[in-house]
Amino acid sequence: MNTIEHSDFEADGGPGLPRVGVLTGSDDIRHRVTDGSERTGGAGVNDCIRMINMLDPPVDLRRMHITPGYFRGSRRYALERCDLLWNAITDMDQNAETLEVARKMLTGVKKPVINPPELIPRTRRHEIPKVLADLDGVTAPKVLRFKYPTLERLKRLVADHDFKFPAIVRPAGTHSGQVVGLFSAVEDLEVIFGDRKTEYYMTEFVDVRRPDGYYHKTRFYFVGDEIITRQHIIAEDWSIHGRSSRGVMSESEDLQAESRAMLVDGFEALPAMTRAALHSIRQRVGLDYCGLDCAILEDGSIVVFECNATMNFSPNFRNQATQHNKAALPRFLDALQKMILTKAGGEAG
Repeated sequence: MNTIEHSDFEADGGPGLPRVGVLTGSDDIRHRVTDGSERTGGAGVNDCIRMINMLDPPVDLRRMHITPGYFRGSRRYALERCDLLWNAITDMDQNAETLEVARKMLTGVKKPVINPPELIPRTRRHEIPKVLADLDGVTAPKVLRFKYPTLERLKRLVADHDFKFPAIVRPAGTHSGQVVGLFSAVEDLEVIFGDRKTEYYMTEFVDVRRPDGYYHKTRFYFVGDEIITRQHIIAEDWSIHGRSSRGVMSESEDLQAESRAMLVDGFEALPAMTRAALHSIRQRVGLDYCGLDCAILEDGSIVVFECNATMNFSPNFRNQATQHNKAALPRFLDALQKMILTKAGGEAG
């Protein structure tokens, strides 16, 4: 069995830098790439490599692209040369095969691991409500996962799980607001009846609209022990994301001020109940590096939309109306540096 040498890695740093090996890859890229000649992020992989490359002082980053057929090949990555291993394969719905390869690769390896592959399935949409059940100040709406939808099958599923409408339906493995729609009854799902290709999630809809008539969504990042406020957006529609929020936020100075305060003041300025709820979510989920999309209600409690490691930080900040989002970046990078050094055991020799 051949071992992949340093020359196959993306970068080699100088002496004393932590050696971080990042496992990346996806089920839709079946051939191994080691020389950086093509993009190999794939779907269901976060942008942690991009963020690690922004650190100053840097780390010795070693990108390890794996495929579903990794164990059928003759070469193996030298995992023992790393001080810290990082699993960046984050979406079980899109990358079940590659994630299983990562799990087998890391089994028995005596190195610290960020986001162990065996924890990733806990963050699927239908699992998160179970993981977060009974946390004070946290509401995680019920989610059902299903295939081969027919009216009779969905009626039985809804009855068996005491599921309540209205409900949001989306294809599994999709993000960025990709939904089939919001439906008031199971009979209204006729548009997907008979689909034998797609797996779906159906989420109980919680109307988090505030008295001002708007929906407010906040994104947090959990980085080690730190919680970073990454984004706070407001829109008129329940399916809220960056693009849908631009219109109303650009027209309202009050909404811009609210968003700016959330980012500039940061996590520590949040109500005590909200901070406690966020810490309890971070601890219960158990991942070292992941994102949370949620609504903060007027009483300080939280309604969870999703919590997983597939969310990108995306440090572009191109929108001139939301340049206050830049306040998250130095906090994020400080937390990232601290987490890596702590996990790797300080400076590597």
